[in-house]
Amino acid sequence: MPVLFFVSMTTLLAVAPEVEVTSLSGASATGSLQSLNKTVAKVKAGQTEKDLPLSNILNMRFPRHRFQRSLELPITVRLTDGSHFPIQSLQSNERQVKVSGDQTGELILPAVNVASIRFGPLTSNIRDSWEKLLNGENSKDLLVVQKENVLDYIDGVVGSITGDKIQFFTGEDEVAVNRSRVFGVIYARPPSPEGSPFCAIRLTDEGVLNASAITFTGTEFIATLQAGAQARFAPPSIASLDFSQGKVRYLSDLEPANIEYTPFFDTVWKYRKDRHRDGGPLRVGGKEYARGLYIHSKTLLQYRLKGEYRNFRAIMGIDDSVPGIGFVYVEIKGDGRTLYSGNVRSSDSPVELNLDVRGVRDFEVLVDFGDNLEICDHLDLCEARFIK
Repeated sequence: MPVLFFVSMTTLLAVAPEVEVTSLSGASATGSLQSLNKTVAKVKAGQTEKDLPLSNILNMRFPRHRFQRSLELPITVRLTDGSHFPIQSLQSNERQVKVSGDQTGELILPAVNVASIRFGPLTSNIRDSWEKLLNGENSKDLLVVQKENVLDYIDGVVGSITGDKIQFFTGEDEVAVNRSRVFGVIYARPPSPEGSPFCAIRLTDEGVLNASAITFTGTEFIATLQAGAQARFAPPSIASLDFSQGKVRYLSDLEPANIEYTPFFDTVWKYRKDRHRDGGPLRVGGKEYARGLYIHSKTLLQYRLKGEYRNFRAIMGIDDSVPGIGFVYVEIKGDGRTLYSGNVRSSDSPVELNLDVRGVRDFEVLVDFGDNLEICDHLDLCEARFIK
């Protein structure tokens, strides 16, 4: 099995990290993380230590570990298991890809584990085009270039990549392309056959690494990645640990079957997953959330479910980033039946939703205009999830 090597560049700290643990029931516990093994997380609050079974943990968030973006323009690598993370430098040949990043240090990745490499910034104008290319069924590698706000590509075989050139084969022709002219490369490789990860490790540089196991020794996290490698991380590099796979389904992991935007003026504010419209984390009631949806009025999102969930839970409110005049009307329906309806204002405390969705197949969320036109109508559905 291919092996990846990860070395964290952050100095290991012996201080137990502060943690907030959320259970499947929605209850939370806070304290300092003492240890973590494959079955139990030991959390200390004051002089009391508690053993929290991982089978009942939804996620673990480290509130003092703030998201940080590199000052340099990062390259983004995506693996075939769905992991994706920013790096600062990259070189590759037909056997391996060598990268270096602020969070990961130097990595040597087997080439077969790399699904795509993006060199250019992902702006709102080209995001959908890039995602479409990523999700396409390609029989050849794609060399993607950007022409103003449009992405175009040439298919062939991507060879070695250096700091300034990309070797590319089209038929019998070999071309050395200037890397600065390339937006990204997408390899013709299928997703890894492994099942859902035991844990999704979310780094403070917004990288996500899927792991089949993770432990905490008191000084560092040691993870076995789905690709089979062991990775070591200093506590400050980890923003959260997501143990929801197989237990819940986040709304931000689902694609709506239908989206309807009705702008009050001329601007359409598209909904976003896991981030606010400005790219920062979702913030409601003075607290940041790693998962959820940002939805502006007026937006209707319709989802097709399989009827396998029992509850829908979320923390709802106007995002803290805007002045206190946000006002929306929210209506949530399941199979045409109203599950929740009401006004949400900036001045309101966050609303904790716990809705019965047993047997529901058609689920929809409507965020409508309130009394202030559409001004500051930035609703967040934080930790929005279906519980199986």
